[in-house]
Amino acid sequence: MQSVCNAVSGEALKIITGLTNISYHEMDSWSQAMIDGIANYQGDKQIETHCHNATKKIDAAIDGMIPVVTKNPDYSLLSVMLEAQMPMDSLRANIKLAISGGQNEPRDVIAGAVWALSSHPEQLKNVLDGRTEWKQVFDEYCRWALPIGIAPRRIAANFTYEGIEFFENDKVFLMFNSANHDEEYFENADRFDLNRDTSKSIAFGAGPHFCDGAWAARALVGEVALPKLFERFGNIHIRKDVNVKFGGWAFRGPQEVPVELDIL
Repeated sequence: MQSVCNAVSGEALKIITGLTNISYHEMDSWSQAMIDGIANYQGDKQIETHCHNATKKIDAAIDGMIPVVTKNPDYSLLSVMLEAQMPMDSLRANIKLAISGGQNEPRDVIAGAVWALSSHPEQLKNVLDGRTEWKQVFDEYCRWALPIGIAPRRIAANFTYEGIEFFENDKVFLMFNSANHDEEYFENADRFDLNRDTSKSIAFGAGPHFCDGAWAARALVGEVALPKLFERFGNIHIRKDVNVKFGGWAFRGPQEVPVELDIL
């Protein structure tokens, strides 16, 4: 989780955002602080302060990189938004949104997919033999073990749905994980199956709320991180003395993935 997945996710997010003047450790720390702040429904003052401190540090990192990308424009979010003359408040908000939603998920998918493949050796063999594409690993893992399982929403107006009453300003949660295990759309939905049609998956949302980072995540994990990892290390497998535990509800992933491997 820390030595590979966290580093890959953080370093990629540095390039995507344009904040190459920070470490991936800082990227991870600031992302988690904002996630905790966003989910601070109980109003914990310490969590709130930690979140605000993280956003101030992000602002400082943005300020440090503005003259760099102004002189040498690139394809980072920061550079493109500056070139488009986006208002600075919106620019900062978009960078923070990318950080809060772009660090944990790729990290957890890389680690979780390694676990899933190690737990299904016959499917791993099909991938390594070229009969199954790595992008199928990415898509099926995201359907099967969503790195984001729920999304909070506020009820805008009173209404009734299938006999259940909802009232204005109620807080509700959309259960993506439940939808992606709906037997009406996915046969044997609880099974990890790389031959499955995942086109109905809503792992990245849908419509106007479709995740802006979906294609970046698919490229990072399915085209780079996973194939390179299995190319570099031959026989990756989970240690037999360890049960991999998952944690989280809104953001869900393995807490650790202890592996043994052969260096090629």
